Amino acid sequence: MAIRSILVHVNDDTNNDTTIRAAISIARQNEAVLTGLYVRPFPIVVPVAPIGGAMPVIDGMIEAYQQACEAVRKRFETATTGAGISHDWRDDDGDPAEQIGFHGRYTDIVVLGQVPPDQSDGRTPRDFPAIATMNSGRPTLAIPYAGEHGTTIKRAMLCWNATREASRALHDSLMILQPGARIDVLCVDAEDGQDRLPGAEIAAHLTRHGFEAVAHHLASGDLSASETILSASAEMDSELIIMGAYGHARIREIALGGVTRSLMEHMPVPVLMAH
Repeated sequence: MAIRSILVHVNDDTNNDTTIRAAISIARQNEAVLTGLYVRPFPIVVPVAPIGGAMPVIDGMIEAYQQACEAVRKRFETATTGAGISHDWRDDDGDPAEQIGFHGRYTDIVVLGQVPPDQSDGRTPRDFPAIATMNSGRPTLAIPYAGEHGTTIKRAMLCWNATREASRALHDSLMILQPGARIDVLCVDAEDGQDRLPGAEIAAHLTRHGFEAVAHHLASGDLSASETILSASAEMDSELIIMGAYGHARIREIALGGVTRSLMEHMPVPVLMAH
């Protein structure tokens, strides 16, 4: 399926321009409509004044959020108009991951940025892109906060464990991969019975679609699964990592230091996820 509509999360982070530029590039390549979404958070106030004293504080925070919304809207519209692409705008109130999930259901793909390690508000979880993916039911492309990353993908790495989530992510990624792209199918600590030959069958499937697919089997050894994936991505010169988001319950992944959460914190290249 071709990409016809894209949702990009717009905020006032200093790295947000990088995310917007990536979304604009995908929209231009696919002649798609790009929708910017800004989410105003609900004010959180710890009462330190007599009853009623918090109201002026809340009103001031709401006004500040609205001013920020208008500022980023102007920045988004300047960028999209300058790029000559069709665009739209939405803003809403509430939890960003929930609102992105809701609005993302009406688009083909969601583009958002990695949470910077120095994020200071304390309200945005590091695995924010993965949570938004789970809420939307749509593929999400997470853009690293540092550096510039192209969206003409000729070499990708698929984290394959034969799960529903991994299969969904792979087939959703075909929308942005270049025809004939190389896809390195990475199987880390593959278990017996997961596939008859881990990675071989999905590689053959990709070959039928005209991609150059190669299966790789790696044992993590003294490294974690996420460290093994990151190391392999660098060695294979991957321009994109494809993975299923949270194959286990999220609370279990957090307790075990899950692969999804770790990659969200340390992604070297864009990551496409689905759930």
